[in-house]
Amino acid sequence: EFEKMYEKIDLTLLNRLLRLIVDHNIADYMTSKNNIVIAYKDMSHTNGYGLIRGLQFSSFIVQYYGLILDLLLLGLTRASEIAGPPQMPNEFLTFRDVKTETRHPIRCYTRYINRVYILLRFTADEAKDLIQRYLTEHPDPNNENIVGYNNRKCWPRDARMRLMKHDVNLGRAVFWDLKNRLPRSMTTFEWDNSFVSVYSKDNPNLLFNMNGFEVRILPKCRMTAEGFANKDGVWALQNIHTKERTAQAFLRVDDEALKAFENRIRQVLMSSGSTTFTKVANKWNTALIGLMTYYREAVVHTQELLDLLVKCENKIQTRIKIGLNSKMPSRFPPVVFYSPKEVGGLGMLSMGHILIPQSDLRYSQQTDLGVTHFRAGMSHEEEQLIPNLYRYIQPWESEFIDSERVWSEYALKKEEAKAQNRRLNLDD
Repeated sequence: EFEKMYEKIDLTLLNRLLRLIVDHNIADYMTSKNNIVIAYKDMSHTNGYGLIRGLQFSSFIVQYYGLILDLLLLGLTRASEIAGPPQMPNEFLTFRDVKTETRHPIRCYTRYINRVYILLRFTADEAKDLIQRYLTEHPDPNNENIVGYNNRKCWPRDARMRLMKHDVNLGRAVFWDLKNRLPRSMTTFEWDNSFVSVYSKDNPNLLFNMNGFEVRILPKCRMTAEGFANKDGVWALQNIHTKERTAQAFLRVDDEALKAFENRIRQVLMSSGSTTFTKVANKWNTALIGLMTYYREAVVHTQELLDLLVKCENKIQTRIKIGLNSKMPSRFPPVVFYSPKEVGGLGMLSMGHILIPQSDLRYSQQTDLGVTHFRAGMSHEEEQLIPNLYRYIQPWESEFIDSERVWSEYALKKEEAKAQNRRLNLDD
């Protein structure tokens, strides 16, 4: 993650950079708009350094400045190889030919605002050379590099990165090398907010987290006896040409996303001073639908999230009960909350009336055992089944498959139209 990317934008440098692509009057306007006095009541602050986020063109400046940082990390030659020639730019994450792709260790590069994801592939010699360069500057006689090496703690132990000496040194060396490419005055990487996952002979898993998903990729050739896990929350990755399934990606929801959801519900509860019950229920529905439609099958695999959903749904109901000055269960049968508004209920959606899958606590920390038993989430006295929201949402994997099918049908129709020398019309 680029630390303090916005706060460290230097306006003089930015002006020079903007003059390369826009008229100098516009460039001056864009930078001077950030170089102002901000006043609030009796306080004032002169902003002489860093970007003010709320301006109309701030997003453009961040995109442009991000490009400069990308170029610093990649170097000009590799950057232009990844982007392709201006007359014929490459598709995202593809190269013109294999020779260009394998010429340099950086194979994939993508940045989401200020989070950078880089895939590097080293030959044994390149790795050895890089580690040696790193250890010359930071000698490590007592193998202390392993201490404090970040890991993805949400996976069971055998699915995390195994901290072997070579892999840890390589991870530290790559981080050190990339950090050195960025001048401290513009931005920097912090070790605590970064993670380098090494895939090697000792480490079969590739781990990363992106936009709220924790991902663990395990190639087919490295799977032990059990073969492909056939369950929700695991995507099969296939080779696009041979259609062979080469790896699996295991999904979970990461801790930041859990925190964000919990805080959203706390905010709903805090701000629901004297609001109506329907409004509270509606806010819960919005938050729940937002969470479930984004994470889908990853939710089912994240036991902490299932527990959190039960807890939050309980809190929302308690909030409504307290508004009526009572918490006696017999006064609040589930029909009050879950019936649709048309028949006089609150129309709440539920994700708490589920069986939460549990693994044997002693071993589930070490390895992925699968489910040994279930425990109930929310319960109520009446024995009706309250359907949970997940049943009505298609998992992402089947969306991908559908989309692929639809596009291939479209391609066939297009070919057909081309052969008959006509345009595609709406009926097609």
